[in-house]
Amino acid sequence: MQSHVSDIVLSLSGRDRGKPMLVIREDDTYLYLADGKGRRAENPKRKKRKHTAYQGPCDEWTRERLFVNGRLTNSEIRKALALWAGGID
Repeated sequence: MQSHVSDIVLSLSGRDRGKPMLVIREDDTYLYLADGKGRRAENPKRKKRKHTAYQGPCDEWTRERLFVNGRLTNSEIRKALALWAGGID
């Protein structure tokens, strides 16, 4: 399955291998990923689609906020990833 904006993906390559990240932007070839900690929303990681694995959608509140405002804060990204993982960290 192909990932789109507001989906949660798992990085398959690079230093961030194995980390879940939120797709905050996309273009034809690349996804722009952030996790709110090491990779912040202001400076998202550009990664080719083939180097990620779709994990699932984020919660509805985060999805709506991203589409309405066009961006998320780092704390909102961390909360979305924590909700997806099943707990708050």
